[in-house]
Amino acid sequence: MSTMAELAWRFAAAHVLLLPAAVGGVAYLLLRALRASQLRQEGNSPPPGGIGGWCRGAVGAETLSFLAADPPHLAKRYVRTVADLLGEHSLLCTSHGAHRRMRRAVAGLFAAAPTAAFAAAFDRLITARLLADGCTGRAVVLDAALDVTFRAICEMLIGPQEDAHKLGQLQSDVMDVTQAMLALPIRLPGTRFYRGLQARKRIMDALRQEICMRRENGLKLDRRDDFLQTLLLKSHMDSPEEALTDEQILDNILTLIIAGQVTTATAITWMVKYLGDNTDLQEKLRSIQLDLASKHHDAPLTLQHLNTMDYAYKTVKESLRMATIVSWFPRVALKDCQVAGFHIKKDWIINVDARSIHYDPAVYDNPTLFDPSRFNDDMKPYSFLVFGAGSRTCLGMNLAKIMMLIFLHRLITNFRWEMADHDTSLEKWAMFPRLKNGCPIRLTPIRKDKMH
Repeated sequence: MSTMAELAWRFAAAHVLLLPAAVGGVAYLLLRALRASQLRQEGNSPPPGGIGGWCRGAVGAETLSFLAADPPHLAKRYVRTVADLLGEHSLLCTSHGAHRRMRRAVAGLFAAAPTAAFAAAFDRLITARLLADGCTGRAVVLDAALDVTFRAICEMLIGPQEDAHKLGQLQSDVMDVTQAMLALPIRLPGTRFYRGLQARKRIMDALRQEICMRRENGLKLDRRDDFLQTLLLKSHMDSPEEALTDEQILDNILTLIIAGQVTTATAITWMVKYLGDNTDLQEKLRSIQLDLASKHHDAPLTLQHLNTMDYAYKTVKESLRMATIVSWFPRVALKDCQVAGFHIKKDWIINVDARSIHYDPAVYDNPTLFDPSRFNDDMKPYSFLVFGAGSRTCLGMNLAKIMMLIFLHRLITNFRWEMADHDTSLEKWAMFPRLKNGCPIRLTPIRKDKMH
């Protein structure tokens, strides 16, 4: 068969094979249009995005009015793969009623004393890491941020880990779970989803061994003050109705590690990238932070120090706005309701599009420009959605701000930096948008005697 004839035959065969799909697609569109027309005739206008019990309505430009209306009967809902990997008791996946109970149980983690201890630990860890990277004159920001945030979160949740091999295995497993969250749910060896499930199993086994050891040693005699110990003691003393099960504790320890590490490390990476591309702003911030550093005489950073970093905090907020690490917030309707003039049916899933708000010129002037000073003015309600909104607002948002501020202060007062690779392509299939190259930078020490 000649080349042209072969191509013609393949083209015709492809059209024959596509014909049933095309017919089915047209039939579906007709049915969808008929259903939409029926709803309109009933006075129930559906939102954009499709009709059907399984449809997902995208709330984009309407997000502000949607949130301002404080719509009732909408609960958080993530894709099933997230629940399979984090566990059905995870704060991100549990039902509306159970979520309130779990939120109360973990709220103690974010009290003043644990937060202050966490800030001190993170400051110690990032100072040591930057000292090491400074000796080489180069750093991959994502790698450094992932490592330090992971160690700090683990120290807070399950205590200092002296076994470097076990800690490294746990860190690797956490990354496998994270990378599997948006994978196709194929449970076959070699797939990302299968690797994530196996990693979850290893994490659960390791945490169960830790719980078993602590109980054997006597919970009340153990002097540890990490969060796992707090949860175990509380469950030991609570009534059976109030006590948390081991499965609830384990699922949420894993959830808190991932929520505290990956999102914050990604946000730190974008923050360094934006300042690397805006050297004038980098120098302005450096001058301010060096002045602050001279006032606290190079002492370890405290929450009181962080509260004085006004312009640095605006830089953190602007980085979070532009990066929009969590771009959408899925909600499921618990019953039929009306939102912003649209009829939402029970079990429909609505994605609140945070990125569309953060880049809406009607909300932010010149939204593609990195400009921390835009936060000099008060913001419109529901215009800054980096930590969600409502009853499901991120519990750890203050910890994230603390990590970003400390990382920024220690980096900018000790080094100047420039991008070592200007490639802006994103990592494929990542749960959160991040640079494929990890943001490598070249470091130039400001002074060589000691860290600021």
